[in-house]
Amino acid sequence: MNRKSFICAAACLLVASAVLSAQEKARLTIRLDQIISRDFPDITAYAAVENDKGDPVAGLSPGLFKFRVDSLEAEGEANIAPFSMREEPIDYSILFSAGGVMEGEPLELQKTAILRFIDGLKDEDTLSVYTIGEDAAALFEEQKKADVDTALVGGAPVTLGQPRLYDSLITVLRRAARRTTRRKALIVISDGRDQGSRFSKEQLDAVLSESELPVYAAGIRVLNTQSLSVLNETADRSGGAYIYARSLKDIPDSLNKIHRAITQCYVIALEVKGLAADDLPHTLELTINERDAQGKGSKTFTAVKNPLPRWVKWAAAGGALMFIVCIIVLHIVFRIRKRKRMGITRRRCPVCKRRMKDSWDECPFCKYLPPKKRKSKEVKNG
Repeated sequence: MNRKSFICAAACLLVASAVLSAQEKARLTIRLDQIISRDFPDITAYAAVENDKGDPVAGLSPGLFKFRVDSLEAEGEANIAPFSMREEPIDYSILFSAGGVMEGEPLELQKTAILRFIDGLKDEDTLSVYTIGEDAAALFEEQKKADVDTALVGGAPVTLGQPRLYDSLITVLRRAARRTTRRKALIVISDGRDQGSRFSKEQLDAVLSESELPVYAAGIRVLNTQSLSVLNETADRSGGAYIYARSLKDIPDSLNKIHRAITQCYVIALEVKGLAADDLPHTLELTINERDAQGKGSKTFTAVKNPLPRWVKWAAAGGALMFIVCIIVLHIVFRIRKRKRMGITRRRCPVCKRRMKDSWDECPFCKYLPPKKRKSKEVKNG
């Protein structure tokens, strides 16, 4: 091959490479951070979609969303809308490190981040704040923005016990699971260290698998970064996200990114057909494939077996409604019959317009009215 041919071949390869690069689609990160399946076959999923810079992707058409359940195409219809279009409150739980090693700047910057996070809450959101210690110590629980006492955050003392991260996480997960708000999120700020927990990492993973609560972790470096992988694994297993604060001053920004991921997601209402309610875990897979980007995410959910089928619930509700209507109709019928037995018919007093008995010569209601008032009624009814 002469030099001219080699240059032509190289140029062709460069052009082909450029064309292929132009055809490659950007990668989307999709997290199904929470799936609510208590009303199965109706499930609600919250999907966070981010670009390669970690920014939420808004304005996606519902037609771009494709679903699979256990690797099979989902047959049910989906209703998809941005979370920002829903007037739906969020129940937040924040768990932060206040151990002795955090004394000083690390603790104060965590408090600052939490106070800024509170400023960004909506009026109907609720917040619970805990410190990591020998167990999760509550500063306050289930407070709306207007009711939060920020002094409790600013004055949070250094905890003296060991940082039992696993025990604290499990405690907060169980408390949050008992709350009735649908949309929930647990945010943990920590360096990932765990000392002396009664529960193991495997037991924490089991609780995460049973819970529908996403865990978002803001990792900070105090002594070293060896334990941060625990936070990353915990967030990934729950469907949440892990964000590393490169410096302590980045903690507020980390919480801001977490807040955007939680609030700028898509709400997916999906009726799953062809799947039995068996109280077993199943996998929901979401794929988005648009012109310039694509991505895929998945999360397990439980096909909750309700004690009563849906048609039984509807029949019971309809029966209760019919029973109430019958009671009202019978009450009216009995009242009419009672009046007939008393001799009260449709005859009314020409002055006060009240019903009278046929045997009455004059209205007993008007008889005892003061003369002036009676006269004014007679004039009015003229």
